[in-house]
Amino acid sequence: MWQGLLLAFAAAAVWAVAPVLYRRCVDRVSYTGLGAFRCIGYLASAGLYLLAVQGPSGFVPLPWKVLLPAMGAGVVWLVLGDLCYFAALHKLGVTVGVPVTSSFPVVVVMASWFFLDEPVHLSVFLAAACTVLGIYLLSPRGPEAQRPTDFRRGMLFALGTILCWCFGIITNKLLIRDIPIPMLEWWRAVAITAASWLAFVLTDRTWKHQVRALTLSSLGEMVLAGALGLTVGNLLYTYSLRTIPVSLATCIACARPFLAALFAVFVLRERLSSQLLSGIGLVVAGVLVMTLV
Repeated sequence: MWQGLLLAFAAAAVWAVAPVLYRRCVDRVSYTGLGAFRCIGYLASAGLYLLAVQGPSGFVPLPWKVLLPAMGAGVVWLVLGDLCYFAALHKLGVTVGVPVTSSFPVVVVMASWFFLDEPVHLSVFLAAACTVLGIYLLSPRGPEAQRPTDFRRGMLFALGTILCWCFGIITNKLLIRDIPIPMLEWWRAVAITAASWLAFVLTDRTWKHQVRALTLSSLGEMVLAGALGLTVGNLLYTYSLRTIPVSLATCIACARPFLAALFAVFVLRERLSSQLLSGIGLVVAGVLVMTLV
């Protein structure tokens, strides 16, 4: 079990670092452009990992009845879900959007009980509640925080985010029963790369200009962000599901705002306010409760 816990924590750490690169890149390209360019690193790193673990035979296509659900679930999880997330942040602002969408572990707990027959303990709900409240306190507040511009639509996008992420997480657990994890990540990368570039070209009229204006350094940052946030983070999280329940792995992985806050305090030397300290304490409490389930 402890191996699964460590893998889930490692996934949270990787997912906490990747947004730093995303924030740097989003000033140079659109959201759909970022989604497309980061997939270059995702596809390349997933392919290299599969080659290293299983060799050339790992690239042999799976039967369509297995391959299509795997690719479709990946697109719903990491393309449609992320687009809904970006839209929710745009409509609600970070202050409201991050805590609302971060409540998806509660939905995952219920879905894992219903679809995966995982046991549900009161402590899991308590841990999820502590984590969500801690994330709420860690999100930006005060006059500098972005305010909601369209609350009703923003909440609909937030609900779409929660449902897409929950669908992807539950199907991920089901898929690893039949597909080796390196192969699953490779074919998921193929589907997500194709869908992301299609969304970029069809929905962004400036896509040609963005491609021409892109510098090698900017492209390198997005490629690195994709390799870390998608390949490395996804693999760590998926491997954790071998030894711990989906609900537990998901709650631990949602500690990434807590890790980002620690990074800001100890590396960037940002001030540790009472609100930030309370948020960190709640996330730590949630994680401790989960490890005792």
